[in-house]
Formats: sequence, structure tokens, C-alpha cells
Amino acid sequence: MEEKNTLISIIVPVYNVSEWMDQCLDSIVNQTLGDFEVILINDGSTDGSDIKCQEWKNRDRRIRIISKENEGSSAARNDGIENAAGEYVVFIDADDWIDSTYLEKLYDAIIKNGVKMSECDIYRFNDKTDEKTYHACSGNMGLQYTLEEHIIFGHTGIWKCMIKKSLFIDFGIRFPNCHGEAKAVYPLLLAVNGEIANVQEGLYYYRRYRKGSLTEKPRLNDGDKNAVGLLSADSLLWGFKKLGIYDKYENALQKNIKLGFSDRLAGLLNRREKQEFLKLSEKYYSYIANRFPQTINYRYLIIGGYNLNRILRYLDTIQNPYGRFNFSSIVSLMHPVKKELQFTHRNKYREMMVNRDIVSSFWNVIDEINPEYVFLDFLEERFDLLEYGEGYITKSDAFDGTDLKLENQKILKRESEECLELWKNSFREFMAYITKKVPEHKIVIIENYLSEETGDIYARQYFNEIDRIRNTNQLLRKYYNFVSLNYKQVTIIKTSGCQYYFTDKLYEYGAIPSHLNEIVNREISKRIEEKLFYK
Repeated sequence: MEEKNTLISIIVPVYNVSEWMDQCLDSIVNQTLGDFEVILINDGSTDGSDIKCQEWKNRDRRIRIISKENEGSSAARNDGIENAAGEYVVFIDADDWIDSTYLEKLYDAIIKNGVKMSECDIYRFNDKTDEKTYHACSGNMGLQYTLEEHIIFGHTGIWKCMIKKSLFIDFGIRFPNCHGEAKAVYPLLLAVNGEIANVQEGLYYYRRYRKGSLTEKPRLNDGDKNAVGLLSADSLLWGFKKLGIYDKYENALQKNIKLGFSDRLAGLLNRREKQEFLKLSEKYYSYIANRFPQTINYRYLIIGGYNLNRILRYLDTIQNPYGRFNFSSIVSLMHPVKKELQFTHRNKYREMMVNRDIVSSFWNVIDEINPEYVFLDFLEERFDLLEYGEGYITKSDAFDGTDLKLENQKILKRESEECLELWKNSFREFMAYITKKVPEHKIVIIENYLSEETGDIYARQYFNEIDRIRNTNQLLRKYYNFVSLNYKQVTIIKTSGCQYYFTDKLYEYGAIPSHLNEIVNREISKRIEEKLFYK
């Protein structure tokens, strides 16, 4: 029997998510725009999700069910497209939920802007901690992405989008059967549509780290290309070639894939065994070398604040987080604690970084990665030092978050002359060692400071602790000047003169002075590339 035409088809793949379905479907059936159908694709569930589907179908006549053997979310979404009666489609994961105005605002944005595709911002919800963070998808601080920037940097979650069904039908676009399938489809939809309307509100709630999910326990990559996103990258490139638009977007696609690999590695660093993780990163480097043989494919290490990761994320090469040393100072790298310490931190990434600081594993990692470059900033040099066990520990905010209790420790205040002299001697020692591994001109210092202001492109204000920030920056300037005067071959990247050198007030990891915004991070990255790669 032919289904009645409707405005919007909501496609919901369902596989063993019975515990979360009520919240999801309750948020769907109570939308302020009511002209929709819900297609529940029961993908061979074995936990009673099929019963939940039937219960909800009995409650609301707009719901219908397609039951099938388990084939994965890609096949389920494709089945939904084939069976959709709506002029527009949206895809919602059955363990997530939406704001009551989700459909109305996405549809209004399409009509108002005369386009075939819209998207909203999202909230990421940590199912373990109940923490909710806001993520803007359309650009940064109100400044919209260009189409090419959107293809490179846009969040690929397909569930935040409303899409005219004809885009899938007319261009033969379907979800590939692989892990990360939306990464292969979202940029292609952007390209064939040419534009997208953005609703700058968080209307979609994406649940992370629920039990049984891939964010909680990701697939292994050994022998399984589907698990690491390589097939997704291939499908992305194939889709653009099939439609004859690959040459037009090749540069953007190359950057998109590198950035995607970098982000996937960052997400897996603490959830893979070391050898498994290194094997995965090598697959990514090899993929780039084979698919884009003329492109940059450098390896590098990072010593500095967390925001330095964000800056270097925009370099036109893969960032391997295994080469990061955040929350470490030069003194602690050169003077490790000679005593085993046991501790934990609620944030496993920070726990790993603090442990690296304490045992100074930098010299082992540099031999493992064999980097072409080492990037540093001195933001972590603002922290006091703990003298302990014949060595030093950086008393960073990450260290302060551990449960480690030390006895007979001595605190060396960062502003003291003793600390300054210790740092200078440690840096001389550091350079003597590092230049045996990496040429001096490939030691790159990014002259970062604490931000004095927070805001967006429209308005900003000084942080309350502005005097402390300025005093700290004055101290950091001494370190940068020392390098500039004594190591003429070291490459120094100035950040002065950057128009937007301030903190994004909505930055999801905290609007604090050590975090900048993504616009200026990209600008600094461009300065690095121009100095190092594109002379």
C-alpha cells in the first residue's frame, strides 16, 4: 500500500538500544512541527528494542516499522531513504534526543534561505558524567564557514541535518557500508547542494560513552578496515569522482581526510593498547602517502599547552596525539622523578599527560616517532614546579586534578629567580639533546601567551584576573626572549598582530585564558605553514 505523502520523514535506525528509546521517541513525537512520519528501522535487535518499536507504533499513527536482519546503520539509513514518503529526511540515532523545535527550525531555515539542506548546532552529552557541552557546527563565534571550509571542518554528524530527499535520489548518494559512513556523505551533500542553512542553536543531543557504544568501546583496527575509517575515506573520494567534481574539491578533500584521521586518533589515544594505536596511525600515514603522494605528510612532536594541539590540528598534515606532551615543562622533561608514583585522574587523557611529565617519556617517544619537527610553546611554563624524588614535576592544573599525595615535596615558585635559572639551564640541556635528533631550524617555537579577553567576533571583555594574566605573560616573554637571543637558528612563529587573539566565550572545553578560539588557531597555523612549508 502506498504511503501518504508527508513533509518530513524521520529515519531512526534501531539496534539494541531499548534502554534509551523512550527518551528519543518522546522527543520526536512532541515536535512543534507535526507534519512528519517516523520510520523505525529495527536492524535485527535482540534486546527487546523490537518490542519498544511496536509499543511506540501503537501510541502514534505517524510511526511505522521496517524489520530486517542486522546489516548496520548504513544499510538501515539507506532503507529509510528508499521507503521515505517525505519531501525532506532527517536521521536520528535511537539513543539520542532532539529539542522540541528541531524540525520546525530546520525546516524554516531551508524555506527562508531557499536551499535544500540545513543543520543545527549540537550538545554532546556524556552518559557517564551527565556533563553537557555545546558544539557549534556552522563556523566559529558567529563567523560562518565558506563552502570549502565547511567541507574541510564541518561536523559530519548527519543527525543534525535536514536534507531534501531529492539530493539522495537525483545524485545517487547513499551511505557506504563502513565505519564513519557519514564522513563520506556529508561533504558530498554540501558540494552538490552548494550551500547550507545554519540554525545556530543546540537542537540535537548526542549521547556519548553509553555502555555498548563505539564511543565507549571502539572496534579494533587490526585487519578490519571498516573500523578505522579508511573505507570511509575511499568512499568520500569515490563519491566526488563519480559525480565529476573531484578536481574542483581535491584540496579540500585531502585536508578533510587528514583532519578526520587526526580527530579519530585523538579519540582513540586512551582507548587502544599502545601497539594497536601505533599500527593504526601508521595505516593513516600510509593512506595519505598513497592517495596524495605530492602532499605534506610530516610527523611531529608537541610540547606545550593544550591549545597548541588545536593550532597544529589545522596544519596540512596528520596530527598524531601519541606525540603530545601537554602539561609538561622543560625542567620536568630534563629532570624526571626517579621514583615510581601511582595515581589516577578522572580524565584519562590528563592522567596520561601527567604520567609522561613525571617519568619524562619524551626521549623514548621521539625515538619511536622519529619526527621531522618539534613544536613548542611555553604556556605550561607558567606553573610552579614540585621538587621531588631527585627530579621535578610540573604543578599544572592537570596534576592538581590527580589523587596523588606527595610527602617531603618542595614547591619552586615560577616567578622566582631560582626557577628562572633552573629553566635556562634545563633549556640549554634540552637543546643539546634535541638537536641530535632534529635540526635546530626544525625546532619551532610558537610564541603563545594567555588570552586577556573572552568573547566572540561581535564583542569581548577582559577576564576578571587580568592583572595576573599580564604578570604571567610578562614572565613567559622572558622565556621566549631567551630563546630568540641565544638560539638564532630556531624557528619562531610570532602570534602578535592576530586580529582575534582571545578566548571563545562558548568554547566547549572551557572559556579560560589558556584557550584561544578556532579562528585565530587557524590563522596561527597558516603562519606556521607559510614559514615552514610554503617558502
